[in-house]
Amino acid sequence: MDRQIHRQRAWKRAGLALLVGMALAAAMASFGAGWFAMLPLVAMVWGAGIALHRAGAVPVIVYHSISPDAGWLPWSQNTSVRPEVFERHMTVLARMGWTVLSREAFQGARARGLRLPAKSVMIHFDDGYLDNWVAAVPILRKYGAPATIFVSSDFIDASQSRRPTIDETPTDWRGYMNAAELRALDADPLIEIACHGADHARVAVSSDIVDTLSEANWRQHAPLFWNNSEDKSRWFEATEPALPYGNLVRQNDSALTSPSWTEAGIETKAVFEARVRASLIRARHLLKDVLGRDIDFLCWPYDRVTNASALIAREVGFETLTGGRGENREGEDPCLLSRTHINDFAAGPGSLWVEELVFRAKLGVAAGHYWWMPVTALARRRRARFLPSPKGPGA
Repeated sequence: MDRQIHRQRAWKRAGLALLVGMALAAAMASFGAGWFAMLPLVAMVWGAGIALHRAGAVPVIVYHSISPDAGWLPWSQNTSVRPEVFERHMTVLARMGWTVLSREAFQGARARGLRLPAKSVMIHFDDGYLDNWVAAVPILRKYGAPATIFVSSDFIDASQSRRPTIDETPTDWRGYMNAAELRALDADPLIEIACHGADHARVAVSSDIVDTLSEANWRQHAPLFWNNSEDKSRWFEATEPALPYGNLVRQNDSALTSPSWTEAGIETKAVFEARVRASLIRARHLLKDVLGRDIDFLCWPYDRVTNASALIAREVGFETLTGGRGENREGEDPCLLSRTHINDFAAGPGSLWVEELVFRAKLGVAAGHYWWMPVTALARRRRARFLPSPKGPGA
């Protein structure tokens, strides 16, 4: 069952229990039951608490950029977290006794039928940004927290040498990691480098117009023409788009999950599947060449996936996929991971204790403690008020 449906049903059951408790308490009070009239309400509050707690879920929390200033990313508002906020999150995990699992530890325990610690969590990073090397990894090492970093093979930086970390005062946080950095991280027992596809591209999926390219917005639509860039890892240095201003932006979606639209019509099923298969094979082999080992873990760009694309991914050698809509419980496929996105300014502008509170709430909901949901809902509303989502596909 989709986790959102399950959570909504849990709250409906809890609400019904409270209503029944209040009705019974009122009825008993009307008959002069005194303080005994409160017993049904107490019982139903207890029942509501049970309905809102479903143990056994394993959160997979997802970050992208970890940077004090990720303004080079047009979608940084939704995908970048300040280093001090990220460290606060890691402090919460350590202080509250969470066990951070690697993918291997999680799947190994599931395969052997072992019970995981009650507070188990996994950490992912999407896109392979340079600031992961600069800022995120030193913090992960400080707390001994394993993580998986997903890299799009076409975005591996062409430079050869490793660059400074946060302790060595980096001068430029922009861009993506290079092959030397990826190999160094993959050799670290805490870090796994995995595949995020080849080009992270988007394709038009209908004739519906959603925007027009202009000097003000073209960077937000960059994934639509990344394929026209000679060096995708330096796309952000371009001064103008590969397509002329005034071009119409059609409704679009992930290239790995959606048949593309052109004026000649929608891509056929056979052509779409051949394109996806070729792209996934290329991504897998390019990353294998960089790391010198087989690659079997795929994170879908934009966390968008369809059954058809997932089947192709498994056929070409990917054993573990993201894109699940469950809670990583026993009985769910341990090779289909369901994830929770973590962002900065989680409730709009606020202090670090607010960031910590909302992080704890998101973590709690993902772990099956649904009573945290009012906190996450209020945080989303406040964030949307102060930080409306920018146009464009995000990352």
